[in-house]
Amino acid sequence: MKKGKLIKISIGYDGKSYEDLTAFLYTHGITSFEERDTAIDIYLQPEEKDKFLDDFMNNYGSGNAELVLEEIENRNWNEDWEKSIEPVFIADKIIIYPSWKKDEIKKYKKSIKIQIDPKMAFGTGHNETTCLVLELMTKHLGKKPGYLLDYGCGTGVLAIAGIKMGALKAAANETDEDSIDNAKECFAANRVSKKVKLYHAPLEGVKEKNFDVICANIISSVIIGTLGLMKSKLKKNGKLFLSGILNEEKRKISSALKKHGFEIEEIQSRAEWLGIYARNTK
Repeated sequence: MKKGKLIKISIGYDGKSYEDLTAFLYTHGITSFEERDTAIDIYLQPEEKDKFLDDFMNNYGSGNAELVLEEIENRNWNEDWEKSIEPVFIADKIIIYPSWKKDEIKKYKKSIKIQIDPKMAFGTGHNETTCLVLELMTKHLGKKPGYLLDYGCGTGVLAIAGIKMGALKAAANETDEDSIDNAKECFAANRVSKKVKLYHAPLEGVKEKNFDVICANIISSVIIGTLGLMKSKLKKNGKLFLSGILNEEKRKISSALKKHGFEIEEIQSRAEWLGIYARNTK
């Protein structure tokens, strides 16, 4: 590890600007960062600071953003971070844990256990949106879920959960290459690789139709823009589990679901996010 100083930059955000901010970071080569309730922290080498600040000030177009800079000692941040990761308990039925916490969760004999080592892909169980989808799945998936699609799978946690809750098989798709690699690792670690077909493609690239269940924990604009395509791939009375939707978007997403022939069965909220369970009724 390179010793010396690092520049920590904390960038404040609100719910409206979160998607724009993370998209900006990814497109400017910042793929590793820490999320807090109202800020994202990134760590740069001192020589990288000026270029990043120049790019941010000139190209970030989502209104005012508060930046706080701090010079810190470089150390093994990944090791420190790993020590802070704890298992996540979902509705007293699912435990999502990192591999280094495996021994700690052995005592929970009746729980569904999902091993996810946090890396760059989304869906570790530590975010509200993943928790919302999983909570709704534990309530409404049923004992024989059939065939499931994890749309925009990230780590693949929703596909893994579906298989472990009884789905016969699953498909999962993702466009990000790092997430594809991460999902493969997670499928292998949870021994579901043979039951999940993974597509490195957008939803249009998923060949199968007639899914019994579709789960989508992605940004709301993508959800709304592909509701018609999701409907075409979902059986009549098939189940749809959604999150990545802000509380203030409730009316908008409800209207879009109704327009496409979905009936909302339950909406849950956590912090600023919504989770939705709906059925394809028309």
